[in-house]
Amino acid sequence: MGALTEGTDFFIIPDANNSLRQVLVQTIETVDAGDTLTVDLSKYGIADSGFIGVLGFKHTTANSVSVQEQPTTAVTSGVLTLTVPAGTDDDPRYYIIYGWASTNPAA
Repeated sequence: MGALTEGTDFFIIPDANNSLRQVLVQTIETVDAGDTLTVDLSKYGIADSGFIGVLGFKHTTANSVSVQEQPTTAVTSGVLTLTVPAGTDDDPRYYIIYGWASTNPAA
């Protein structure tokens, strides 16, 4: 287990009405089960209380076979922590993070 601190790319997915934020996170190929990744949501335009959720995937065969894999999540003071679930090691992971640009309208 370790913190993912390098080799991770972030891409902001544009939104037509500019209220829903989506961020695609691509990790390096050496990510293991139990590794963690922290994301400062405000850096990507997501409000402290605007986090919606994450959709996760991993490539199991040299960027060929992709399967859904849900990380464990926690948000503290606007910082999202993703924890890779139990499973395989040395696979790249991809996460789409969803959130509101301002306070969650359902709150």
